[in-house]
Amino acid sequence: MEAVLSKMAPFSKRTILFVDTLRDTTNVVDVMKVLGLKPFVVHSVAEVVDKDKCPHVDTIVVDTLSTVSDILGWVEFVLMVNF
Repeated sequence: MEAVLSKMAPFSKRTILFVDTLRDTTNVVDVMKVLGLKPFVVHSVAEVVDKDKCPHVDTIVVDTLSTVSDILGWVEFVLMVNF
């Protein structure tokens, strides 16, 4: 774990927007915190439309492909899939 944390050190305190439409039960947010990241969780794309309520984020993590299509018009993204 120390090796992972040392590799993550340059990214510590980065804000990660997690669009959690499925109400995650796998503790992804806890893992982000352990890695030194600052997760900002919303449960719909509509929650991030108001820029006054959403902080500046470095990365967006989504839980479904349909969520990607909802935000596709305003961000570039990389799709990572585990086969």
